[in-house]
Amino acid sequence: MPEMALLALLVALGLWFGLYAGLSAPRAHAQENVGSYTVVAGDTLFEIAQRFGVSLDALVALNNIQDPSLIRVGQVLLIPGASHNLAAIPTTLVQTLPGDTLALVAQRYNQDINLLTSLNNVSATTRLFPGQTVRLPADQAPPPLRFGAVREILWPAQLVQGRTGRLTIITERPLDLTADWNGLPLTFLPADESGVRYFTFLPVPALLGPGLFPLTVTYTAGNGEQLSRQQLIPVADGGYDSQIIELPPDRASLLDPTLVTSETAKVVAVWSQVSPTLWWREQFWRPIADQYRTTSPFGTRRSYNGGPFNSYHAGQDFGAPAGVTVTAPAAGIVALAEPLLVRGNAILLDHGHGVFTGYWHLSELRVAPGQQVAAGDLLGLVGNTGLSTGAHLHWEMRISGVAVDPMQFLDEPLAPPE
Repeated sequence: MPEMALLALLVALGLWFGLYAGLSAPRAHAQENVGSYTVVAGDTLFEIAQRFGVSLDALVALNNIQDPSLIRVGQVLLIPGASHNLAAIPTTLVQTLPGDTLALVAQRYNQDINLLTSLNNVSATTRLFPGQTVRLPADQAPPPLRFGAVREILWPAQLVQGRTGRLTIITERPLDLTADWNGLPLTFLPADESGVRYFTFLPVPALLGPGLFPLTVTYTAGNGEQLSRQQLIPVADGGYDSQIIELPPDRASLLDPTLVTSETAKVVAVWSQVSPTLWWREQFWRPIADQYRTTSPFGTRRSYNGGPFNSYHAGQDFGAPAGVTVTAPAAGIVALAEPLLVRGNAILLDHGHGVFTGYWHLSELRVAPGQQVAAGDLLGLVGNTGLSTGAHLHWEMRISGVAVDPMQFLDEPLAPPE
């Protein structure tokens, strides 16, 4: 009898192991194509899932992650659907241009295509959409441009329509530098007291590109010879919306091109000046209280009274009742303060080195030309004067005459520190 019981137990165990193996086989098969990836600084689980084309839920489940917001540098993650271990190196992001493939990006940045396909989980010939981010090895970024007495020329890896970059040049000795940014002449200021570090701003017109555009840096050598180098800088699409504006009959006459041209010539003569001093170094302050929201952002493509979308909004509009105070966002000198036909009661502040801010449609002006102001000083009051359909503040920024997004200056310290 004990022999029979032992035999029955062995048979049962055999059946159980066979059933377990049968149930486990699909899971083992499902995990055959699993690679691994080691987390590096700057990674998030969501971005890793996007990069390798897997769902966040699948990544969380496979790695038994309790809190998707908590991953650590050096942590090894299993990646479903990958057949090999994936590159784990510090990376930087660049944006693609129209018509780009990963092979073209690799060629433009002098990168190994096999490494880029591993970093981005994209084939070399896949067509990428404009503005799509691509990962490059951080320690294999393009070397700084240098020539003659110029040791380094540093610029943003990617510029965006309507935004501003900073160009920094380091030299072996003091130089008289100039630059040409796609036809726009630029001058330099000292970045510090070393005498060999210089900077200037790179304003990108809102309607420029996307595409590659030339930046040329020039200086005169000791023998009188002019030396220069050119670099193509990628500009990405700004993703701006469009807007149709209907003006009431009593304001429609302000669209007369003659009136617009005459007034534009007046303000252009002011904001085209480039003073040799930079009056500010810190981030800008908001020129109106936080409670007043944006009603029309910078860069919006505009049509007036059913016309073509052949213009864009050159500033940031804040909806606010008439009489709300408007203050200076940074130190500067009042370059213009007077009533204009289209811009209404208007103020232009010169912040130095070609940086101007404008304040249109005010009900009252509280400053005078030549007056020095500091951040937070009263400039005027919100109104509805000029080409306006309701009380609001139009805040505009010009750099070397180019209209750029002023909101960027609230978030980024674009001027080098003193």
